Amino acid sequence: MMVLYKGPRLLDFAKTPTHLQFNKYVLTGYRPVSTAQECLRSIFYMHNELGNIYTHGALPIIHITLLCYPVIRQASLLAYILLSAYGIYCATTARTNILRLRAFIWQALFRFSLFLFRVYGSGVGSPNSLRLFVTMDSLAVLGGLVNIIQIPERFSPGLFDNWGNSHQIMHVMVICSIIYLHWGTLEDLAWIKTYQCPTE
Repeated sequence: MMVLYKGPRLLDFAKTPTHLQFNKYVLTGYRPVSTAQECLRSIFYMHNELGNIYTHGALPIIHITLLCYPVIRQASLLAYILLSAYGIYCATTARTNILRLRAFIWQALFRFSLFLFRVYGSGVGSPNSLRLFVTMDSLAVLGGLVNIIQIPERFSPGLFDNWGNSHQIMHVMVICSIIYLHWGTLEDLAWIKTYQCPTE
């Protein structure tokens, strides 16, 4: 698939735009500044983000956990959507990997509070789904840390430019995280079929 289109001349780290210079250990293979059409074409030729393109949810958790509190549930869904939008803005304008990871801290804390509400409060959900959701978030955080630490390319600059660099490892871990989200959601959906909120 990568040979279907002859791509543009790729850039090395020094010549790539500043906003893409967040991993000094990936030395080559950067796409030049591109139009939307050129970005679309980039899925058909080799460059150092191709692995990320091909390897790429807390809303169901909120919905189930706060099932018996409809007003709080609606407010929480809105708050989480706004936090997500803010996190995306911060991540896309961040100058370092650490700032990119920190952009999503409020979302993580929000989900953690939901987990605590399930364990210690009146939140509801399948007893089996919580461990899946905790695994989901753990994988996402671990992927972010790998991306910040920039391993393995830190130990052999240039060797992992196209495949196997920390950014790609992060994407794979995010995919695994989404799989755990899916499994946890399935557990909750099966559980909710037989659950009735207690009457006041």
